[in-house]
Amino acid sequence: MKETTTMHINEVDQLIQNGQFVIDVREEFEYEQGHIGDTPLFPLQQLQDRLTELPKDRMIYVHCQSGKRSAQAVQLLQDHGFQAVNLEGGFNAYSGKLTQKGLPITIDPNRIKLEASGLQCPGPLLLVTQTIEKIKVGEQLEMTVTDFGFCADIEAWAKQTGHTVVQNAIKGNHASIIVQKNDLPKPATLTETKNGATMVVFSGDLDKALASFIIATGARAMGKEVTMFFTFWGLNVIKNPNAPKVQKSGLDKLFSKMMPKSIQKLPISKMNMFGLGSKMIQHVMKKKQVEPLAEMIQKAEELGVKMVACSMSMDVMAIEREELLPSVQIGGVGAYLGDASDSNLNLFI
Repeated sequence: MKETTTMHINEVDQLIQNGQFVIDVREEFEYEQGHIGDTPLFPLQQLQDRLTELPKDRMIYVHCQSGKRSAQAVQLLQDHGFQAVNLEGGFNAYSGKLTQKGLPITIDPNRIKLEASGLQCPGPLLLVTQTIEKIKVGEQLEMTVTDFGFCADIEAWAKQTGHTVVQNAIKGNHASIIVQKNDLPKPATLTETKNGATMVVFSGDLDKALASFIIATGARAMGKEVTMFFTFWGLNVIKNPNAPKVQKSGLDKLFSKMMPKSIQKLPISKMNMFGLGSKMIQHVMKKKQVEPLAEMIQKAEELGVKMVACSMSMDVMAIEREELLPSVQIGGVGAYLGDASDSNLNLFI
């Protein structure tokens, strides 16, 4: 292993002034929050595939947010025959002049603080959506998360909702995100927009049902009107676990016996192993603090996600209205297509 050469980040201004080749290996959302000069962005995860863009006849100076990712990048570059130096301390320790989008916003010392460590997607996104509605315009909300995917999610959320991300920083094993609530202007004229999201939930597999509700609640948190159309095996996802027993006969009775009685009995699409796989994935979800499907469905209801059961499929699958969740509407393909025509996101799961 080659010895890693290092310098401190505060020497970067002189390096740039002398025409040295400096790169930033942070993520795009971090770069947009602020960066040093015109330093080009080469996210660490993309670096391996972009080596041909780098000069082999020059020293490459590398920095990230704290110095850890840049150390990995330097090792990668050296392993491929490049000369590289790690700028220790990273962006967090830099005391020079920044290039930043717009005017900086002062961080409010009295900001509201929320601890969301351990909360998995879409939990942090739902939490910031629910909390931002309760605070006053101009107030700031700080969230501490361990799901680094939320760092990119919050930027997309802010762009969609019109609020401002004041800080989006990875600090060791967590991220600190500060959002400021803005006074959103009301449109002066009526305009035709397509801001809906629709999905056909055809599968009755637990993992696919989880994916559908993660997307649905996430889309609703982003301000979209969401319709989920459950058909055929997907109807098992919206069964009411507290439904009264319905008397059936003939093929209807046979169908009911073959169907899962509740979402806890749903199989998974791969490695189900006669139900053992489903129990294993539910155990892992609990251990990793991923919300179970029942709680995701409840949050979807609270957020106003529209759930529609296909009436034709109900008839074929011998499912009665009283067997489904009370919040579920009954409709046909026309009901789905009507909402789909106002949507700019359509999925089939």
